[in-house]
Amino acid sequence: MRLSTIGRVYGVESFILSPEETKQLYPLMNVSDIYGSLYSPRDGVIDPAGICTALTRAATKAGAKVISKCAVTGINTKIDEFGTKRVTGVDTTVGHIKTNCVVNCGGVWAPSLGAMAGVKVPLVAMHHAYIVTERIPGINNMPNVRDHDASVYLKLQGDALCVGGYEKDPVFWNEVKRDFAFSLFDLDWDVFSAHIEGAVNRVPALVDTGVKSTVCGPESFTADHKPLMGESPEVRGFYLGCGFNSSGMMMGPGCGRELAKWVAHGRPDLDLFSYDIRRFSQKLSGNQQWIKERSHEAYAKNYSIVFPHDEPLAGRGMRKSVLHQVLEDQGCFFQERHGYERPGWFSTKLTVPVSLY
Repeated sequence: MRLSTIGRVYGVESFILSPEETKQLYPLMNVSDIYGSLYSPRDGVIDPAGICTALTRAATKAGAKVISKCAVTGINTKIDEFGTKRVTGVDTTVGHIKTNCVVNCGGVWAPSLGAMAGVKVPLVAMHHAYIVTERIPGINNMPNVRDHDASVYLKLQGDALCVGGYEKDPVFWNEVKRDFAFSLFDLDWDVFSAHIEGAVNRVPALVDTGVKSTVCGPESFTADHKPLMGESPEVRGFYLGCGFNSSGMMMGPGCGRELAKWVAHGRPDLDLFSYDIRRFSQKLSGNQQWIKERSHEAYAKNYSIVFPHDEPLAGRGMRKSVLHQVLEDQGCFFQERHGYERPGWFSTKLTVPVSLY
């Protein structure tokens, strides 16, 4: 209901369907364990390679220059007369580019690009996977399905399905290799099997369907499951457009438009503070333990219901006041804000210490 209400505010057509109506719309779906569904007729899929090719052609036609197989080897900066650090150029394998503006869209490689200019990029790399099934009779033109309780999605791909989700114990890619671009990992079935039961329960036809291919690649994730955008507080002219938490194709058009305005005019038209890199304090941006723990929790809870007064379990106890223990002994329940443990409310019956993740 909440998603439907939000959608109507922004002009996204949607309907609340009963189990019977859901079954009529998607005959292959098991509806015995649902109260209803949210249906958005204009939802769909798009070919990533096709849209990137179209955008590249449009940009080139408008005067942009696209250079492929061009690795960045350094980002030049200087301190101006006011003591502010600014971008002055980019070194690449095919030459030097003089510029006062750089946009870091490096995905899992964004932290290494940021380090070239002394910019902290608070994201982590994980293995993120989906499988493509063999042909499923009757699946053509069916809507995409997201089952939040099972934390899985079933996306239409021709006469087959892409099946993926957000497992509770993802695999981190701790040492990002520079030469891994456009490469894939071997799928860890022990990890991915967490999605199979939920997917089969929702679409029982999958029991008798084989797997055509698997895709497991590196994806960047952030501590609050929101992208990193805007100008870095450390270096003027260094912008970020990364950390899209596997939603880059979905969010790319709107975020790209606003980021272009950010670069050209100094600010976006929309209120994007929740995406602004400056939402993270500098002490947290470089705290790898906090970034990893919070990114893990945000990943695992991607489809979870957010209840009022929910508090994160990860990244706790990082920053405490001198009165923390005194307040805890008095029954304080703490809330976490930007790494700080602050008093939320008090109980007269028990104490609840902040636990490690």
